[in-house]
Amino acid sequence: MNRRQFISYSGIGLAAVAGLSMLDPLAQLPVMSQGKLRNSVKEMHDDISYLLYMASLAPSGHNVQPWTVRLIDKDHWMLGTDATRWLPVVDPQNRETLISIGAFLENLIASAGVKGYEVEVEVVAKSTKDKEVVQIKLHKIGRPISFDVKKIELRRTVRNYFLKEKLSKEDVNFLTGENGDSVFYWARESKEGKYLTERTLLANKLQTYHNAAQEELAKWIRWSKRDSLHYRSGLTPETMEIEGVAKWYVENFYSNQSALTPGFREETIKRVQEQVAAGSGWLLITSKDSSIPELIDTGRKLQRMWLKVRDREIAIHPMNQMLEEESLRDEIAPALGITDKAQILLRIGYIRDYPQPISPRMPLANIMLG
Repeated sequence: MNRRQFISYSGIGLAAVAGLSMLDPLAQLPVMSQGKLRNSVKEMHDDISYLLYMASLAPSGHNVQPWTVRLIDKDHWMLGTDATRWLPVVDPQNRETLISIGAFLENLIASAGVKGYEVEVEVVAKSTKDKEVVQIKLHKIGRPISFDVKKIELRRTVRNYFLKEKLSKEDVNFLTGENGDSVFYWARESKEGKYLTERTLLANKLQTYHNAAQEELAKWIRWSKRDSLHYRSGLTPETMEIEGVAKWYVENFYSNQSALTPGFREETIKRVQEQVAAGSGWLLITSKDSSIPELIDTGRKLQRMWLKVRDREIAIHPMNQMLEEESLRDEIAPALGITDKAQILLRIGYIRDYPQPISPRMPLANIMLG
């Protein structure tokens, strides 16, 4: 297999990534500097570590895992974002960052219910660049809510091996029925579906040949096993679904600069062409506006949907490049006949063998602020 063939296996598009099987979170809490907090953490040690780990299995662009948590008290937290894990080129207004915060929050609320907690949420951020976003208060209700937390652990992004089979009417209703005013589905062969396919491919071409966007992507690729274990964030060969000998090759011979070569860019576009040609169609999640509460709510809707599709063997691949490109973003609403703000674009379709989640997660010490 020559080098070009190796590169062809490693072509990727920009997308959110998925979760990891449960690790032991108990040793991952930082030592708190204040005595009151240290005692509080000790009292709720198991629950806090469990809830934060489950919440951290949420998706984020390039798997940057932008969330931070500051413990004010054992049941009073401040959820925020880390500016070093923002994506200023493709997400300059932190729109996708706040959607990821919403997904984190949805995981937290679901897993807290299982532990017998009710979660009180208050959005405190005034700007999308504020470091603290949501105030959280936990209230012990003592009546655990029935929810299969395995759905959180098993959620993942799927990029390849989508079937071209159309979604059944039952599955379309399953995906859109609960939020029919903000979730829209178009079959791949429909006029709208063909439009989204064409423009998503164009958006990928624009980003792939936009040096700043490609450099931002390259920064978050962990080609080697050593880097993957060191950072425990970003995109790995496994999350990009590079397999076999090609995986061994990129792990041992690729560097961040590899993503900037002409050959890599060409093969990225070829891979995206193959991806958009497969699957059942496109799912779009909208919101009334792009305010902070609406973006967080969009993330919660996204995560609720993502947690239930595996049971129906429906795969999800976020492809938001069109919404990240200013020259294309404003045309999507009139082209599709929608009035609200387009926030998340998903390629969806059936898959025969649902893969296990494989993307890394940072230690809780990297999330929590002292």
